[in-house]
Amino acid sequence: MPGEFYVEGKQEKLNVQAVLDLLLKLQRSPQSGWKLMAGSYAPVYEESHSVAYIFAGGKIDLSPMEAGDVVDVRVRTKLEGGDSYKTMWKNSYSNVQPDDRKVIRLSAIPDNYGLEVSMRQTAGTLKYILCEFFDAKR
Repeated sequence: MPGEFYVEGKQEKLNVQAVLDLLLKLQRSPQSGWKLMAGSYAPVYEESHSVAYIFAGGKIDLSPMEAGDVVDVRVRTKLEGGDSYKTMWKNSYSNVQPDDRKVIRLSAIPDNYGLEVSMRQTAGTLKYILCEFFDAKR
């Protein structure tokens, strides 16, 4: 019958919607947007979930930086429930960024217990920085 699917070798109907509900859905994070820098690290993206999900990556636009500015970006993760964050990557950016490095890209990271992207500006006039993040969850 059209629209019905059966598991091979079984007489059970396969509920397609139930299968679709198990798939991860990629979406732009509502945590995306303009972030005002501060002198100490502040989260610009933070997520944890009850089941595994994927931080599908992000982009951070450093084009507002001027001579004398210093912006630090770090990514931290938790490896088990109740754990504290551990730094897995960080980098510092100084002054005006060259054209081929005005936007930095954060790679995808599978996660469950917690992931945080945080930023700070340690020199120069505090800037607004545009950030865009994506995640894939059920």
